[in-house]
Amino acid sequence: MSSRTRRTAQAWALAILLVGCGAPAPTAAPTPSPAPSIAAIPTHTAPPPTNTLAPPTATLVPPTATSTPSPAKTPEPPSPTPTWTPIAPSSYEGVRITHVFNAGYLITAGDKRILIDALYAGHPEGLLKPLVHAQPPFDGADLILATHEHGDHFSPELVSRYMAENPQTMFVSTRSSVEQLRALDSGLRARTIAVQLERGERKQIEVKGVDLEALYISHGMPGILNLGLIITVDGVKIFHTGDLSPDHVSASYLQDYGLPGMEIDVAFVPDFVLTMEEYRDIVLEGIQPRYVIPTHYPYEIPPSGIEEVFPNAVVFRDTMESWVLP
Repeated sequence: MSSRTRRTAQAWALAILLVGCGAPAPTAAPTPSPAPSIAAIPTHTAPPPTNTLAPPTATLVPPTATSTPSPAKTPEPPSPTPTWTPIAPSSYEGVRITHVFNAGYLITAGDKRILIDALYAGHPEGLLKPLVHAQPPFDGADLILATHEHGDHFSPELVSRYMAENPQTMFVSTRSSVEQLRALDSGLRARTIAVQLERGERKQIEVKGVDLEALYISHGMPGILNLGLIITVDGVKIFHTGDLSPDHVSASYLQDYGLPGMEIDVAFVPDFVLTMEEYRDIVLEGIQPRYVIPTHYPYEIPPSGIEEVFPNAVVFRDTMESWVLP
């Protein structure tokens, strides 16, 4: 065997030995693979880092009672609570005031029910029917009061219809209002009380277990008597000013009646007396009530800014809202 043949045989023997040991046999050069498309190239070689700060959870609690409280306004009544539930019980704890419409309210206290400036023809239809027919919550009124004869405070027809269905109800108002009612139904004469006053005069009345005091409060219109009515029921004094004219009734005029010393719990006052700066002393100095309720405004557009000057104001925003005196 020649030396060349011997070297070739040795090379093949070595190759066979290497394949047996797991090494790859020599091959031809590999053909390059085509480059991957853009879509096949991963954009991240690892997941992006996450935010290690967890958001606040629902386990957070408000400050405890050990925190320093903010100073509270005094007095600060609760907001009126709307209610459409018929007032059915015959007796109540506390004094509840329910807004009817305009300057009209239903007052319930103990076993007493009083409607003031509430029976007139301008109510929404859904409210007028139960009112006129003495359906809950307007059933069984002991007293119907009207501060004066104007048609947005008093309707002789509606009062007559109500009293016809409630033989125990009494009516108290000005002489003119009472005469209009008696002209419709002379049988109501024994159930009506007429009040006639001159400037500076007052009259006290006790009727159906309720103490009333009528004050001459000028409307500012010749020939129209407007009564300020102080209702004392269940130990609470409620003052309805009717259509008080701030150009004819001053703080000193009310002071002459002794109102600041009477400790009025609730005063119903026309809203503009509270919103116009030049008239506010009528309430702040002339009445000094524990709470004040603005009246005689469009209730879908309640007056703004009253609570800023009168933190004790209770502002009704809809018919049949009800508020219980704390």
